[in-house]
Amino acid sequence: MSFDRKIVSGIFWVFLSTLASRVLSFLSKIILLKLLIPEDFGIAQTAFLALESLQLLREFGFSSALIYRKQDIAEAADVTFWITNLTSLVYAAIAYFGAPLIAVFFNDPRITPVVQVLAFTLLIRSPGTVHFVLLAKELDFKRKVLPDVIPTVGYGILAIVLGVLGFGVWALVWGKILEAILGVILVWLVVPYRPAFRFNTRIAREMFNYGMHLVVSQILIFAITNVDDAFVGRMAGMAALGVYGIAYLLSNIPATQITALVNQVMFPAFARLQDDLPYFRLTFFRTVRFVSLLSVPVAILTIFFAADFIHVLDPVKWGDAVLPIQLLAVYGLCRSVAANMGNVFKGGGKPQWLTYIALWRLVTMLIFLYPAVYYWGVVGVSALSAIVAVVDWFISAWLCNKVIGASLRMYGRLLLPALAFAILSAAITFGLRTLLFGEASLLSLLFSGAVAMTLYAGLTLAADSELRSLAQRGLVQAQGLWNQRRPA
Repeated sequence: MSFDRKIVSGIFWVFLSTLASRVLSFLSKIILLKLLIPEDFGIAQTAFLALESLQLLREFGFSSALIYRKQDIAEAADVTFWITNLTSLVYAAIAYFGAPLIAVFFNDPRITPVVQVLAFTLLIRSPGTVHFVLLAKELDFKRKVLPDVIPTVGYGILAIVLGVLGFGVWALVWGKILEAILGVILVWLVVPYRPAFRFNTRIAREMFNYGMHLVVSQILIFAITNVDDAFVGRMAGMAALGVYGIAYLLSNIPATQITALVNQVMFPAFARLQDDLPYFRLTFFRTVRFVSLLSVPVAILTIFFAADFIHVLDPVKWGDAVLPIQLLAVYGLCRSVAANMGNVFKGGGKPQWLTYIALWRLVTMLIFLYPAVYYWGVVGVSALSAIVAVVDWFISAWLCNKVIGASLRMYGRLLLPALAFAILSAAITFGLRTLLFGEASLLSLLFSGAVAMTLYAGLTLAADSELRSLAQRGLVQAQGLWNQRRPA
């Protein structure tokens, strides 16, 4: 299969698995929002925060180094496997025995047993890490569908059943345990790699030298994206953290998950294109273009219809989340468009730039977070995150241009039409919804989504001849496949 076809095939299969898993995950979370209270989500969010911080450290950037590496792949995979499993054992022990300290920091003893049980997910997931990385390296995302989708289904079913039975926060905890078990079993079934009992120290040093920059930047990025949770949980309590976490979830899942499915394919692709700058640049901007075509309208619709969604969900429990959702949608949009720039830095051999960008963001957040939470609570933190994300996007774009030899005008030509069409479509739809339905309902939400996306698609296709031609070719190919399957 040609390289271009591998990219297209990879995006298709990642899209399929990500769409299925994220839709199922999103639907299960919506149901759980009905069953659980904000404090349950706040406690779970605190535990996830603690474990994710350790998750970053457990493989020292070896996964990204394995994707980037072109030689001695089998030995490098073994190095990554043993490093990951050894460090997972250490960090699981740290999480288990350090759980009471986390509970003391957040002044809530309910956190201790939750963290201790979830610590076992570090051990459960680690044997499957290299298998997932090898699938990504070879752009073999077709085999990744089952290990992605089935665990999500298992999590959703178990969490909802336990939520109905009144398990509270433990519905989320045991759902995560089952998700981890199913994920590692399935990835071992679909990937033939089996680790050997060997460890090449030369390869380990080479991979560490590449990965250490990514680890530092990942730690900083994690701190940036989670220090707000720590401040809200410590200063405002578990209920406020639950509201903030759900606002973040609802506003960021649509925009950032669209990007995540593309990023899984594009970092391995960019790593292979590092010596072909013109094609590197072309591939990057094509990716930005198609990511923005999807993420921009979703983010804009989130801003316009956040209040309607919360009204339908449960305005008593989650009413305080409306304005944070709208502000964090701006944050999510900037993340979705900027995330692929990180792949340019990594694929272009400049992973240290991720560290520099992350460092300034962390310093900025630390300076302003305390007054934001103290004076304006969850709304203040949401506004701060949005402002920092906008500034970060411009800095990332400027640095990205140095790698691929581009300019900000190219981003403008790609992003401004999508923004204009999305805002126009959302505004027209909001007016129609008000005239036809009055008060928000599930039916009005479904109507609004369908009308807005139809308007947006029509405006975009009318203005973009290349996209129109691509859509026409896709329809012709789909019709051809359908005719081939029809019985004679």
